[in-house]
Amino acid sequence: MLPWWFWVLLWAVLVLLTLLGIVLAGIRLFRQGMRVVDALGNAADKFSQDLAQEGTVVDYTPRGRVYPSGTDATHADPEQLRELRQLGKQECIEARRVRRVARRQARGQAQNVYDLKLF
Repeated sequence: MLPWWFWVLLWAVLVLLTLLGIVLAGIRLFRQGMRVVDALGNAADKFSQDLAQEGTVVDYTPRGRVYPSGTDATHADPEQLRELRQLGKQECIEARRVRRVARRQARGQAQNVYDLKLF
């Protein structure tokens, strides 16, 4: 059997080592957190500089047609909604075709005959 002072000494050392480990882990975690905050600050500075460049033109596309949704769509005439949906689909297809023709023309690529609506 070990003397009582050995157990007191053993538990005191274990508690002190545990506290030391917690303190060291806390310091490490704090340093890593500060590195993350510094990196976020640098990224925010770079992002704000990129946004604040003079002469930057932002091309906003016009907002498309707003179709009924929610309760408006629930209580509307189904035939009218069907027609609006088909119209919206055709508008999207046409807008996509126009963008494709413009993109190919800007790049100097050959155009698709279907896209030019020659036939």
